[in-house]
This record gives sequence, C-alpha cells and structure tokens, in this order.
Amino acid sequence: MKSIIILTIVLFVLFERYQTTELCPTSQLRCMDENRINCNDSSLSPSDFHCCDGLKCVPAFIQKTDTQDEYNTTMCVSSSSKQHRSKIHNPPVKTPPIMATSWSAATTYYNMSNGDTGWGYFWYDATHQAIRTDFYPTCPFLQMYDAGLDANYIPCSVLFYEGQNYYVYPSTQTCCNYTFPAWQPNWLCQSNATYNGTVLIDGQMSDFWTVEWFTNFTGEGSVRNIRNMYTQVDSNVPVRFREDLDTGYLDFHDYVAGPIDQTIFTSIIDAYQPCHQGHGHAGTTDKTCTRYNSQTLRRSWPCDNPTCS
Repeated sequence: MKSIIILTIVLFVLFERYQTTELCPTSQLRCMDENRINCNDSSLSPSDFHCCDGLKCVPAFIQKTDTQDEYNTTMCVSSSSKQHRSKIHNPPVKTPPIMATSWSAATTYYNMSNGDTGWGYFWYDATHQAIRTDFYPTCPFLQMYDAGLDANYIPCSVLFYEGQNYYVYPSTQTCCNYTFPAWQPNWLCQSNATYNGTVLIDGQMSDFWTVEWFTNFTGEGSVRNIRNMYTQVDSNVPVRFREDLDTGYLDFHDYVAGPIDQTIFTSIIDAYQPCHQGHGHAGTTDKTCTRYNSQTLRRSWPCDNPTCS
C-alpha cells in the first residue's frame, strides 16, 4: 500500500512539472517599438505599455476599412527630445507564455473580409521550422493569379517550412512558393505582447495577448495591423490566433502537445511539385501565382508591391 502511495505522489509531481508553463524571461525589460499602438506612458501603467527610449506615445486615429471600424488609439513615434524621461517601472500584470515547441490542433476559422467560415487542422514543430494549416471548404488566401481571383475559393494548405512559405491548392495541382520564416515558440516574447485581461472564447476564459501596430499595407491610409494570441488562462495552450489586418481569426480545438512527423510538412510539397515562385520573382514571367504572399482582400488583389499601395 505504501509503495502505491509513493508512486502516486511521484506521478503527481511529474504531472505538475509537465503542466508548468514556461514564461518569457522576467529579466528582459519589455517596451513598445516604433509604430506599436495602444501605448500608455503614464507612470501608473505597466512598463510593457511604455514606448521604448527615444520614442513618445501620442494620440493616433486609424480610419475605417471594409474589415475594421475607425479606431482612436495611441502610437509610439520617434521623439525629437534628447532627454530621457525617467520612468517608474511597474511590472507587467502578467508575463507572456512561451509556446510549446511542437503541437497540433483541429481548427475553425472566420474570414472577416467576406464572412466565410470553415474548418481544418494545424501542425507546428519548431525543430522542423514548420507550420502547416489546412483550410476547408475554401481557402482564405488568394495566391493563384493566372487562374483568376475566384479560382482561389477552394480548399488549400498553407505551409511554412525551413524559411519558405507555400500555398498548395490540391484540386488544381498548384503550389505557390515564397520566402518567409515560421514563427518561433517565444514569438510573444520577441514581439513584446502586452496583457489585456481575460476574454471568454468558445466557453473558456482566455488570456488576451496583443501585438498591434500601424501600417499602410493597403495604400489607402493607416490601418491597424494585428497579431494577437489568446491562450488558456495562465497557460501556453492556444485558443485563438487573430492576424493580418484583422481580416480573420483561427480557433484551436483538441490541442495536443508533442512531436510532429516531418512528413506532415514535406508530403504536401512533394506531392505538388514543381512549386511556382510569385510572378516577377528573380525575373520570372510565370504568372501562376501572385507576386506576394498572404493575399487576403479582394479589393487589393493582386498586390504588385509589398504594401499593396
């Protein structure tokens, strides 16, 4: 009986250790870089909302777009002052978590630019520098160029692998290839994600981590660029990811942490070779794929420069 009790205690300790969430280093002073929005330089605000040295927090207005309401906010901008104002260091309310090095989950998504909804699956493995997301019944990305805009509304797989970004449309046997890296498990640390309280998502309370900044990707004035993550409270288990000009979000279900077979990533590339570079890349005249990756908006398709201006 005694040995059973000891074994139970050991298993409990191991379970608790496994459940412990690794956080960003608290020794790292976190602040907001230039063009970050929602800053607050008040001496009463947590230090992760303060602008970095050489920047000041000023009022900012971001106009309405087809996927965003107008937004009155604040933004970190370059300061002409050479004086460094001494700031009271109020520790952040919470420190962002470091995500698991490998995990998978079922997904549902909402495309805010046209109201489409769908489902799929997500795999991530930092050891392979890889992310794969399958989208059904339609792809939220508009990468096929020669076939026309409406040809894109079919299932697709989006892959990041060893510094490359692929968009694969199996039913048309099309693979588009761009250069873009996968994010790292500590990306919330690198981005200085700020804690904005808890939000109820899909019936569970979630920590809300914000990374938002000013951009001019549409060429139609300032827009609010978003890369926000929602995680289970005091955990690194993802609940929702909201990104790219607020055009949609991805919800995660049935999360499983653990290594991913490398063929999950390589098979989708191998099956649909040759992959096409974006048109105009290195002088190519091939127009199978749009010139730039992450095309999501009909009104700006196809973008002929990185900022769609």
